[in-house]
Amino acid sequence: MTGRPLLKSELRTQRSREYLMNQQQDFINRHGEDLGAFYFLLMLLQTHGKKAHRRGDVQTLRLLAHELHATYLKHTQQQ
Repeated sequence: MTGRPLLKSELRTQRSREYLMNQQQDFINRHGEDLGAFYFLLMLLQTHGKKAHRRGDVQTLRLLAHELHATYLKHTQQQ
């Protein structure tokens, strides 16, 4: 059973996801598993932060800062 063709918005979302997955894999290939994943996270935070700043969305900026701080704490605590 074949499905319906994708809408433009659905195609855009699918391509965006594929692009991000390729970017993530590229960072991991270049820098290794841990550092590559961290650089990818920073890229996402920067992109979403820019968009939130343009919209004036202070709540999202606070959430991104909180998530970045939590990641920092997770990787700097003594075990």
